[in-house]
Order: sequence, then C-alpha cells, then structure tokens
Amino acid sequence: MKQHVKALAIGLALFTLAGCGDKLQITATPVKGVESIQYHQSQLDVYCETGICQFDLLANEDTDLKINMHYSQAKPFEKIEGVSVTGKMGSSVKMLSGNAFQVSLEANAPAATLQIVDYYRN
Repeated sequence: MKQHVKALAIGLALFTLAGCGDKLQITATPVKGVESIQYHQSQLDVYCETGICQFDLLANEDTDLKINMHYSQAKPFEKIEGVSVTGKMGSSVKMLSGNAFQVSLEANAPAATLQIVDYYRN
C-alpha cells in the first residue's frame, strides 16, 4: 500500500480531459493519510482509511471539482466534520453531502492543501 501512495505522490497527479482549447490538468498530491486518489468525470474519489487526511490540489484552468471522501471502496465517509483549506480556494468550499464537497479551482494558482476530517472517524 505504501508503494501505491508513493506512486501517487510522484506521478499520479496529472489528470487530463479533452476540452475546448487547452486540456484541463488537475494535480492531486497526497500529503498525509491518503491511500489513493482516483479521477473521473470532473470529480475526485479520495480514499482515507483513518478519516483524517491531507492532499494538495491545483489546476491549469478555472474549474469546479467535486470531491468524494471514502474510507474504502465499500464505505464512504459518513459526515464530514470539517474541510480546512490552506491556500487561495478556502472560501470556495461548498458542502454537497455527508461525504462530498465541491471546490472552485483557479487557473495556475499555487497548490492549496486540503485537510478533511470525518466526524465518525476511526
């Protein structure tokens, strides 16, 4: 599992989507407690076994990104207690459900660090 996280930290992080003009590139880099990050259809699925994790996030274009938090494939977070953002996008966090939120990313802004805590964490 640790090799998987190292691979994420080193090389995961560019997700490319075809779009008008330039291609959207989102970089998500695990910092602490993240088992894996998966991207699909304008959303990230972040897997965090302990219920507390941190990751860095940035994009090359302005975009809104939905982030779904999970303990495992079979168990989503139950109730996000808090999303703490260090960086420019802090005021753009919008809670969507007990395990999901949305952030607005600004093109080429410095990476923001997000820390997410589940109320019912292990």
